[in-house]
Parts: sequence; structure tokens; C-alpha cells
Amino acid sequence: MPARNQDRKWILAVLAAVLVPALALHGTCIAVMGPGTWGSGVAEVAPEFQQPAGEAMRYAEAFEPVPDSGGTPQADFVLPGAAALQGSVVWVDRAGGRTVILTEDSAAKPGSQRLYVADRGDVRELALPRDHVVSRPQWVGDRIVYERWNPWAIPPLKKLGRYLASWTDRTLRPEVALYGAADEDGRWDFLMPGHSLSVAPDGRRAALLRSGALLAGYYSVHVWNVGADEAPAILSLREHGELGPRSFSLRWSPDSAALRIAGKTAGFGRRQSQTGAGADGLDVDVLYLAADQALYDLRAEP
Repeated sequence: MPARNQDRKWILAVLAAVLVPALALHGTCIAVMGPGTWGSGVAEVAPEFQQPAGEAMRYAEAFEPVPDSGGTPQADFVLPGAAALQGSVVWVDRAGGRTVILTEDSAAKPGSQRLYVADRGDVRELALPRDHVVSRPQWVGDRIVYERWNPWAIPPLKKLGRYLASWTDRTLRPEVALYGAADEDGRWDFLMPGHSLSVAPDGRRAALLRSGALLAGYYSVHVWNVGADEAPAILSLREHGELGPRSFSLRWSPDSAALRIAGKTAGFGRRQSQTGAGADGLDVDVLYLAADQALYDLRAEP
């Protein structure tokens, strides 16, 4: 019996000698650098391109792959009674005769933003969570979806505390996440990680990007069937040069059946050394058909 107890003490001593420094190092890395892709949902999906033919080519001719600029610029915003809104208008989105307006009293920070809905001349305010920094509110079907910016660039002790709490609260993990609510209920629910939401004209599908804090410049493109719990990735790509995420655009066809991804990329691999692109990058013009869930390279030789 004494020998067995002694063996246990040795095992505990060895575990303590290994685990304690490992946990301390892990905690230090989290506190200093952050958790990287923790909860971001970013994926590495190598595209499998099909030769464009038939239906794919007809969709390619249906629209031009111009950049999707998102909400209406402030300068173009005209709404009766807009002067009564508090703060400066920074984002407007219109769909189906309804308008959603985001205003800010100052730089985007918790408590400085207000969200308004205009419908047939009636303008009313929707309450926002005071700890959310909101951007790009959009109509997605009958609900409004916005992006919450929750960066990991915070003091080390807060960063470590948030990381520990995020093991039981997944909403604390991503730097950018989508939140949605029905127009009338005022309760905002966490939907999924993601940003740069591009909603199809019929409101039944949307494309979005995911990226990790320590993999800045690398994105996975996801297609969300609105109402589903997850949005599968269809391909991944790296931004090109100084253009950042604007080096490529996401644009839906008028009938919402096809998504076009066009522009420049530095390659499709996760690691910079595996991008396969030179200084000029790679031209990309890809069509995704929702019906067959296939990717067609529109630059490929027929």
C-alpha cells in the first residue's frame, strides 16, 4: 500500500510539472494574442470548379459582377421626418417598401447607436443591446439581421476572462457575428459567426464571409438558407494586396438562384506560402448555382 501511494504522488507531481506550465503558457498566449480563429467558423475549402455550360452560361450573361456596395449612402438618404432621427445616418437598407436606418451619435461604440424602421411613412425605433457595436443592418426576409463587432483587441485580463467565459457562452467567441430579430419582438438572437452579408433578392438565401482574427485576409464564403442553423462553406480565398476584402465581390442574380464571386484573389490556400498567386494575384470569376450546389469557373476555356 505505501508503495502504491508513493507511485500516485510521483504521477501527480509529473502531471503538475507538465500541466501547470502548459496552462500558464496557454493563458499567456490567449491574454496577449487572443484566441485566433476561436468561434469564427472560418473554414478551408478548396474549390472544385466545373466547366461552365448551358444553364451556368445563361446565368453568367444575366448580370454583371459589379461590387455589391450594400446599404444606401447617407448622401442619397431621403425620408420624410428624417430630421427627427437622433444621430447621423450611417447606413440605410431598403427592401419590399420597408427601410431600416442606423444612426450614430459619435464613433461606433456601445450605446451611441440607434436603429429605426420606416414603413409607409411610419418611423419607429427598435431597441439595440447596449453592449453591441452594430453595423450593416439589413432586411433578410421579414427580419432584420445586423453584424455585431466584438473585437479581441482588449486588455489582456479582459481578454483572458472573455476567453474562459466563452467556453460556456459561444456568443463571446467570434469577433464578428450575425444577430437577428423579427421586426416586432425587439429581442435580438445570436445567429452565427460571419460578416459582409449579401442577401439574395427574394430574401431566402444570403452569402456571408467568415475570417479569423489571426488569419486576417483569409476568408471562407458561405451560403445561408435563411432559417437554417448553419451556413455551409462553398470555397475559401485570400484577399489580394491593399484592396483587402474589396478585392472580390459577392453578387446575386435577379432570380436569387446564382451567386457570382468576381475580382482578384491571392490564392485559395490558408497559408500565405501556399497561395499560388504572384504579385498581380489571380483573377477569379466564379458562379455558384444553388440548385446543384456547384461552382463554375467562368474564366475556364470551354
